[in-house]
Amino acid sequence: MAKEAFLIIKRRFINRLLESGLLILAVALGVGAAASGLSLLLHTNNYSKEMLSSTSYRELVVTTKDKAEDMETPVVLKSNGDEVILTSLDLTAAELVPQVSYAYISNRDRMRFLNQEMIERMNQGGAGGPPPGEAPREGENSSEKDTDLDGERDTRFQEMQETMEEAASNPEIILPEIDELSGLEITPQYFDAHNLNAEYGSLFTEKDMSSITRFVVLGVNTAELISEEGSDISTLIGRKILSFNTYYTIVGILEEQGSSADDLYFTPDTGNVGGGFNQFNSGSNRQLRFTVTDPAELDEASALLKSWFEKSYGDGEFVISNPRAEAERLVNRNRGISYLILFLSFAGLFIASVNISHILMSRTLRMKKHVGILKALGASNNEVLKLFTSEALGITLLGGVLGTIIAFPLSNAMETAMGLDQGSWLFILAGVILSSIMTFAFSIIPSFQNSGFEAAEAMRTAG
Repeated sequence: MAKEAFLIIKRRFINRLLESGLLILAVALGVGAAASGLSLLLHTNNYSKEMLSSTSYRELVVTTKDKAEDMETPVVLKSNGDEVILTSLDLTAAELVPQVSYAYISNRDRMRFLNQEMIERMNQGGAGGPPPGEAPREGENSSEKDTDLDGERDTRFQEMQETMEEAASNPEIILPEIDELSGLEITPQYFDAHNLNAEYGSLFTEKDMSSITRFVVLGVNTAELISEEGSDISTLIGRKILSFNTYYTIVGILEEQGSSADDLYFTPDTGNVGGGFNQFNSGSNRQLRFTVTDPAELDEASALLKSWFEKSYGDGEFVISNPRAEAERLVNRNRGISYLILFLSFAGLFIASVNISHILMSRTLRMKKHVGILKALGASNNEVLKLFTSEALGITLLGGVLGTIIAFPLSNAMETAMGLDQGSWLFILAGVILSSIMTFAFSIIPSFQNSGFEAAEAMRTAG
């Protein structure tokens, strides 16, 4: 009996190949769209939760006003006649704001390396004149000036070359083959605020901020990038990196975070109490960051900080920004879009499922005579039900597999359009399973309705 039932389904599928193929395609499109919509919503919620729980969105950022903003701002009284320059001394404002748990400085930084390739490139480009063999630019008719500049350039390159040779002979000095690295100039509380710990060596402390030695802590990916091939990154501890301007002593390597910290380096803020500023960071763009334990208290903490800075520097000399407010607007927008896409995709799946159920109903009615024959041969209602259910299951499974193939690129396209990273494949799999179950539920409705045909009635059917 089972063999006969299988042959019936097989013949029906082959004889109506176009209809069966369209059924599978309809299931695939419905499942693919619904799975992508559900995956997008799950990914958006997960991404939003992680983003809002991060330290970056539980802090207030204090900076001096941009020069362009100053030009548009009416003149205000200052507490002193000097230009406002924020330093680590201003972090003491946190002592008067009970909502603040950490206060630190964080500024973007670059570490450019001195290597043979860079020296040759600079030599060819010529800091003081045109490269060798190239005609002088129009208006440069002073050969004496060119000679002086060439002499200064040659002297500088000679000094660089000597520094390179001296460093190369010292095994404790690292000469990275890359041009530069990206990092942050920070004060030590940055590590506590972001829960960063050293896997090897140690982190620098407040006492290290006033040292003439330039310390650096490396993210794990950064450490692997500058270490010699085949060597353990722990051997970097205590060694020095030769940068374009100075030496950096490696004191620690962070534990792997699975975040952007792995690709950065961290060095003490050079504009600390001493006031000596890095060539890439001037006092006017220094950012003071105050981490608040409870995000609900950000506004209250902002008001207290504003009061402190107004008393210290006067009104209109600084800006206190709250990155979380903008992040929450972005999160609400993304969630709204995700719910809309989910609604439209499941509405499409519902319409497709209803149509599939209707087509299967028509196919089942056309098999009424075959059902009568099976029942005349002794088939029970359950066996007939299994016959139609097997067909519905086969169509759903084939459509689900094809829908999964469609869902991955479609989901990636939607996430990219919304500015999200690629989500977990588990979200797509969950969407495929849920939408396939929904489609299968609609597909077996005709099976229950038509499995109860009486044999005599079914045999009189002409189909």
